[in-house]
Amino acid sequence: MFATGNHPILYVAVGSYAVALILYYIRIRESALAFLSFGVIFNILYLVGRGWLSGTFIPNPMFEGPYLLPCAMATVALFSALLQHDRDWGPLLAPVLIASAFALFYPRGMIPPTPQKITAWASVFFFTEVTAHAFFFCGALLAAKSILVRKDTRSFHGYIVWGFIIYSVAQITGAIWCQIGWGCTFKWSSRHMMSAAIWLYYAAYIHLRFLPEWDGRKKALFAAAGAIIVFAASFSSYLHEMTFPRIGG
Repeated sequence: MFATGNHPILYVAVGSYAVALILYYIRIRESALAFLSFGVIFNILYLVGRGWLSGTFIPNPMFEGPYLLPCAMATVALFSALLQHDRDWGPLLAPVLIASAFALFYPRGMIPPTPQKITAWASVFFFTEVTAHAFFFCGALLAAKSILVRKDTRSFHGYIVWGFIIYSVAQITGAIWCQIGWGCTFKWSSRHMMSAAIWLYYAAYIHLRFLPEWDGRKKALFAAAGAIIVFAASFSSYLHEMTFPRIGG
């Protein structure tokens, strides 16, 4: 069904996202939504195809961050438009397009999985972690927008809350995976420390509601700033992994 060399499918997805962004801002919203849907479908097909990079289906490359992140953000934007009828879904297409462009230039092959990664817990961890990052980025963008237009819409809040919930699941599944693979639930490594820092940051955001002096604008600033931490943690890892040997693609 799928084989190596399926990278053109990603180009179709990125092109669909670009057309959706253009159509949104020239106010052809229904067509923009259709192209966003096409982009998500082709992005998912591409991710599934990555599972066959080694010639035998392995789920690990499907959940590699640079390729999963644009699909996750696009899916968040799509559901925002379909379920919430949120008029703010259009701006979310900009980071989708940026992340997609990054994926186009990212190494195409897969990192050979180590024995510790051949477990469903690893796949669940990476899927939930990247999905949570998508919600955090989307929430940060809408928070920044509310600051710039000086309108306290609070539309960003739901994205941050869902991101925190999913990220908490990632921490649990990551701990289980770590226990299975390395015999401990937490290691004092930079990767684990950054992961803990992100969770604590957004846990603090959730508790801002109990501080009366934190109005909507201050919460928006806090939510927007969170994207810097998530970006530093995730993309530093992505750039580091660009140097790893790969197979397939």
